[in-house]
Amino acid sequence: MRYTDIDTIGKRYRFKTNLPIIGDKEGLLLTSYQSASEHTAKRILRKLGKVPVLELCCGVGGTTVFLAKYLPHIYAVDINPERIRAAKVNARTFGVEDKITFVVRDALDEGMLVQARKNGVQVVVSDVEWREDLGLSLSETTPDITKTIPSTPILFEKVSRLVTKNLAMHMAANSNKEQLRKLGVCEIEEMSYYGKVKFVNVYYGRLVNKEGISSYAMK
Repeated sequence: MRYTDIDTIGKRYRFKTNLPIIGDKEGLLLTSYQSASEHTAKRILRKLGKVPVLELCCGVGGTTVFLAKYLPHIYAVDINPERIRAAKVNARTFGVEDKITFVVRDALDEGMLVQARKNGVQVVVSDVEWREDLGLSLSETTPDITKTIPSTPILFEKVSRLVTKNLAMHMAANSNKEQLRKLGVCEIEEMSYYGKVKFVNVYYGRLVNKEGISSYAMK
């Protein structure tokens, strides 16, 4: 696979850093904002301290590198080996490769989840595919969280049972909030950029500040 970079696809505004970030085009388009990733890392640090984190569906590592800047070790998992290769390059660029263990695996793999618990993981950060069909455009996100890839309720159940109840889930802005609440007591944080909600971060377990809807303005 030939990689491109964040500047070529015109998404540099998502990152305060001037360091290069590479990956496949779709992987880069799906990469979150630096401000959001740092915000999640700081919440974990504030709520639980310096704990190991399991990141599921890490993609090209745009969030991974910032989690690693704040936290002691990240176990970063993605089913796509090409994106893991790009993520390793990005981790090296950011000088955090020694704080990340990359794993090519399905996010629902129970053996991997059990191993994460044995490794001392106390928080899981996830970023499932928001479309129900990968043939759809990136903007056609499904509100039905059972149709994400992998299914959010199935992922939530496995993670809660096998790893931890402390989850931070990166979800589409149009995700069905009632479905998210049915998974458990949560805080749904609307992440906005210049006044427009781009996505939501959904927190469970000890990551919740206050049950209900909150907001955060990304910079």
